[in-house]
Amino acid sequence: MNLPERLLTRATPVLQQARLKPAPGLPDQVHLSVTDRCFLPCAHCDIWRNKTIDLPEATWLNVLDQMGAWLGKASVNFVGGEPLLRKDLERLMTRATALGFDVSFNTNGWLLDDRRAAGLADAGARIAYLSMDGFRAETIDRSRGRVGTQAKLVEVCDRLDKRPNPRVVIACILHAENAGEIPDLLHWVKERGYELVVQPLYQNFGENAHDPAWWRSSPLWPTTPDQLSRIDHALDVLIDERSRWGKVCNEVAQLRAFKHHFRNPAVPNGQTCKAGHSDIAFDPAGNVRLCYFLEPVGNLSEGVPIAAMWNRLGALRRRYEVSRCTRSCNLLNCNFDAPG
Repeated sequence: MNLPERLLTRATPVLQQARLKPAPGLPDQVHLSVTDRCFLPCAHCDIWRNKTIDLPEATWLNVLDQMGAWLGKASVNFVGGEPLLRKDLERLMTRATALGFDVSFNTNGWLLDDRRAAGLADAGARIAYLSMDGFRAETIDRSRGRVGTQAKLVEVCDRLDKRPNPRVVIACILHAENAGEIPDLLHWVKERGYELVVQPLYQNFGENAHDPAWWRSSPLWPTTPDQLSRIDHALDVLIDERSRWGKVCNEVAQLRAFKHHFRNPAVPNGQTCKAGHSDIAFDPAGNVRLCYFLEPVGNLSEGVPIAAMWNRLGALRRRYEVSRCTRSCNLLNCNFDAPG
């Protein structure tokens, strides 16, 4: 069942009482997880273990066409797995760009050779989020599970610097082993004219079942006073840079909340979550998700228009759950609700 817009806006108090929450508007961020395939056994991610079969190109083109007609201008981020494993990625990006979307993608860098760099530039990709978890080669290679990853990333940076687009943003997962390298990483990012965005270590991606005790068995979780001290120092450096409108993308409030997260990951942090309020996500199986760790609100195989799924009763119910959720995944960049 879908509720019309006029009912949603006029009956919000009644809907809240019924534990249903309408979206404040249309999503302005679209996450397309176009594949689960990946060849790096990252220490913080199990997506590479998944056996999900890729959906065909036509399915994703249809999603883009629907979203373009529904949303107008918005941002589309292509993620995985490793999205460059899809040989049609540039064609998907070309369609997204033609529809007026602001296009970005995440990559580990290994497949971004000269040919792909040219193709991505021609397709209109605006931002390449390159995964670099630290500064030293040993740290990055260990975090990403493959020797040579750091050297490959530097090579990719040199390659992308020769083109007007996409511009580089370094994406780093902050954890116990790399916290002491954050100042050096930030200095390097600034020298190259990039930006840095940091995610806090969280439950391994790839398994949707929420595990509130995930951190107890994580080898990357800080457990000693010395490790926590390095985490604090890294965050202080990032906060200082962001406070001066420097090369850090994270909000100051988010970075400050990371300190609480690394000490009390199972305790509510007082932050709200925007999952499903201003963004919508599609996973490689075609599930339409408002939140990664909650049940999907639909599947592309239903043949129901995506715009209709956005305000069906299941979506309103899921949005209500999100608005009252106390899990620490509200600190992840796709979920963090920046203060107004």
